[in-house]
Amino acid sequence: MAEHIIRVLLVDDHQVVLNSIQALVGREPDIEIVGTAVSGLEAIELAEKEEPDVIVMDVSMPELDGIRAAGEIKKRGVVSKIIMLSMHYSSALVQQARRNGASAYIIKQQASSELVPAIRAAYAGALSL
Repeated sequence: MAEHIIRVLLVDDHQVVLNSIQALVGREPDIEIVGTAVSGLEAIELAEKEEPDVIVMDVSMPELDGIRAAGEIKKRGVVSKIIMLSMHYSSALVQQARRNGASAYIIKQQASSELVPAIRAAYAGALSL
């Protein structure tokens, strides 16, 4: 029986970070990157179009931050699991992320070791903030 490919949308307004995450996640045989976005508004549009299994999204972005974008994605009925990425841990931001439908909150400095397992766990329904 073939393993399901996890379809992932990556969102970050810093191209270097986006490229790094893409390189990290893209080498996994069970993960397919279905799109990248550089803003919360673009993330909403791509989430509706692509219906990814998991969205990995930066918290801090201009125009529309990742937490508000996550809430809007959920309001629009997209059932993707959402993993928030941030440079800093903040219990207030974690609570906001939870209220807006995020499944996980990962610090960018820990992404190299935690992100791929978190994507798999979120997809499997095993993560909940």
